[in-house]
Amino acid sequence: MDNSFDDLAGDDEMRAEIARRARSEGIKAAYESALAICQDKNAPAQAKSNASRTLFEIGGMLNRADRKDESLSSKEPHEMTGDELRAYKQQFERKARQLNAVLNQSEDGKPGGAFD
Repeated sequence: MDNSFDDLAGDDEMRAEIARRARSEGIKAAYESALAICQDKNAPAQAKSNASRTLFEIGGMLNRADRKDESLSSKEPHEMTGDELRAYKQQFERKARQLNAVLNQSEDGKPGGAFD
């Protein structure tokens, strides 16, 4: 069997298995690689920037469609009522505080930058 993508076009089981492995093994590998780059003091800034974005995406902090546990995330701001906008703002501020706490904490417990 040739391993080209075209050979998979009619094989739904194989496609499903590949998708399952990409979601499980692939995401884990991507996470570990991105984390290693962010923690590498000698990694170029561009690599750290790309890796940090990947980590945020994996964590669901950039792609709103991946956050199913937040009821307000399914609506766009222009679709929200005043009360929903206030709740959304509070939710966003809470997440920002959590993110800042993580970014300002180094491995030894002392304040530090995101890439220290």
